[in-house]
Amino acid sequence: MAKKFFLISQVFYPDEVSTANLFTGLCSAIADDNYKVEVWSAQPSYSVLKRQPKMAFYKGIKIHYLLSTNFRKDSIPGRFLNTITFILSVSLKLLFSGDKATVFTHTTQPPIGIIVSLICKLRRRRFVYILLDIFPEGLIRLGKISKKNLLARFWSRMFIVSLKNSENIIAIGRDMKAWLKEVYPDSQKKVIYIPLWQDEDLVFPSDFIENEFVIKYQLQNKFVVQYSGNMGLWNDMNSLAKAVQRNSENVMFMFVGGGIRREELMAELSGSDRKNALFLPFQPVEKLGSLLTACHAGIVSLREGLEGMAVPSKIYGIMASGVPVIAMAPENSEIAYTVREEKCGYVIDPEDIDRLLNAIAELQSDEKLRKQMGQNGRMAFEKKYTTRKIADRYKTLIKE
Repeated sequence: MAKKFFLISQVFYPDEVSTANLFTGLCSAIADDNYKVEVWSAQPSYSVLKRQPKMAFYKGIKIHYLLSTNFRKDSIPGRFLNTITFILSVSLKLLFSGDKATVFTHTTQPPIGIIVSLICKLRRRRFVYILLDIFPEGLIRLGKISKKNLLARFWSRMFIVSLKNSENIIAIGRDMKAWLKEVYPDSQKKVIYIPLWQDEDLVFPSDFIENEFVIKYQLQNKFVVQYSGNMGLWNDMNSLAKAVQRNSENVMFMFVGGGIRREELMAELSGSDRKNALFLPFQPVEKLGSLLTACHAGIVSLREGLEGMAVPSKIYGIMASGVPVIAMAPENSEIAYTVREEKCGYVIDPEDIDRLLNAIAELQSDEKLRKQMGQNGRMAFEKKYTTRKIADRYKTLIKE
């Protein structure tokens, strides 16, 4: 009898936001003759607004699109309503479901996992919690809310309750696992470290000069440093703006994506500063391979004090593309551990502009070093971080 992987995820195919891409790829890699895959998702609202049928099949995945609003993601009230209506639909469907398959869900959006854990406890159904970004602790560390705030205290307490209700907890970073030990010591009995991943069939090393983005934007004679992905609360875009303003000779900073801090970055770079910066919107997922290889180095950013709170998945895309990683991240973060262990780039204090520019200069002047770091990253990626490798680890967990 085929085993079942059952996932609840507000974002999924056909949306092309990072979380949707990751879990769509994972689910398709798990789906085979021995594993059935079922997903409950909201109506798409990020890259796609076309409403989907109640049920659809995609790459072996049975997808249920639950009743929910799908206002555009750039509307804050709309996003709130999207989450609330999805939570209501999930709650009702889960409460009256006769299925006993283990429920997997993740921390995007934060309330969903907490509510799903409570319903699973009520229905005596096994629950596995995949921790992506940690709330509200991350917001507290950023100073966005006070630890004494009543909402923050209640939220933190309910998050711990959801961990206690979990059969297993999947931490995507060793720093996250260490933080869990502090706030919930018993978590170590059930926490499993499984990192994030990238599609090995989509991203692989390729020639810089022949790259479509390099040709389109005439970057052939530039040393390109790329930041690709979300520009959000976890990321230090101000430091990157300062680096661009230092006007390194023949260096082009390519920024691809969006987020709440993108406008802040663009506002910092006005007039003559812009000659060293190229801004592109989010690109279709099928362009990801070409995009990530349109540079000589890729930057990953995690603000100081946020170790254990998040692991930007972009690091695995950079490693897959065979270019060095410049990790502007805390010393004790999963990103820093990975870069040092695999010898695939530099670990730099998030606010150390001089060290960042020195690292860029070293890579620019030493092609042999650059190629070796890129090869090291690709080899580590193939060994540990491909979608298939991580899918096998999830299959083992489902089997157990």
